[in-house]
Amino acid sequence: MKTEEILSATVEEYLEMIYNMSMEDEVVIGARLAERFQVSAPTVTEMLKRLVRDGYVEMNSKRHVSLTETGNQAAEAVLRRHRLTERFLVDMLGMQWHEVHEEACRLEHFISGAVESRVIANLNNPMTCPHGNPIPGSVPNARTYLKDNHAVRLSTVSNGTKVKILCVSEVVEDEEALIMYMHQKGLTPGTQLLMLAQVSEQASTEENQEQVRLLDGERVVCISAEAASKLWVVLV
Repeated sequence: MKTEEILSATVEEYLEMIYNMSMEDEVVIGARLAERFQVSAPTVTEMLKRLVRDGYVEMNSKRHVSLTETGNQAAEAVLRRHRLTERFLVDMLGMQWHEVHEEACRLEHFISGAVESRVIANLNNPMTCPHGNPIPGSVPNARTYLKDNHAVRLSTVSNGTKVKILCVSEVVEDEEALIMYMHQKGLTPGTQLLMLAQVSEQASTEENQEQVRLLDGERVVCISAEAASKLWVVLV
C-alpha cells in the first residue's frame, strides 16, 4: 500500500495542507498552495503532477485539488504523528501550546510506531492536539470532525451568541505571529466567549483592525476579523 511507503517530508507537508484545507471546506487550488508554502506556481504544479501520478491526489476540470483515499490515509498518518508530538511536547515536556507547532513539524517525519504507541499510552489516548484539532485514529472521524461538532468560524457568529472555542485552524498554525496573538489574547481551546459586537466589512477600513469584541468571563477581548475567522467554535 502507498500509505506504507516512506514519503518525503515535502510530500507529507503537501498532503497535510490539502487535507486541512479540505477539512475546513476551503477550495484547494495550486495558487492557494503556492501562497501557503510561499513557493512559485510552477513548483506547486510539478508537485501536484507527482501526487496525481502516484495516486495521492485528483484534480477536476476546474483544477480543484482533492485527496484520494490513499492520499487521505497518508495525510492522516502524518497528522496523527504531528498532533501526538504536539501533545507530548506540551503535556510531558511542559512547552506552551503556541510554541509546539514548528517543533512538531520537524519531528513528525521521524516518529516510529513504537514511540507513537508509547506516547498514546502515557497520555491516555488523547483525542486532540493542544490547538484542539482531532488526532486521526483517536476520534470517530477526523475528516468530518468540524461538521460532527457543528463547528462554525467565530467570524460568522451573531452578536449576543455564547460560544466555546473548539480549535484553532490547522491551516494557519505555522503563522507564528497569529498563533502568538491568539495566545496573548487568551483564545485557547475550551475558552467560553460571548460575542459582543462585530464591525461589518463595509465599516472596516484597516486589515488588522481589532473589530471583533468578545466577553471572556468579565474580561473584554478585542481581536481582528482575521483572527476570528481562524477560530472554530461551537454554540453553548
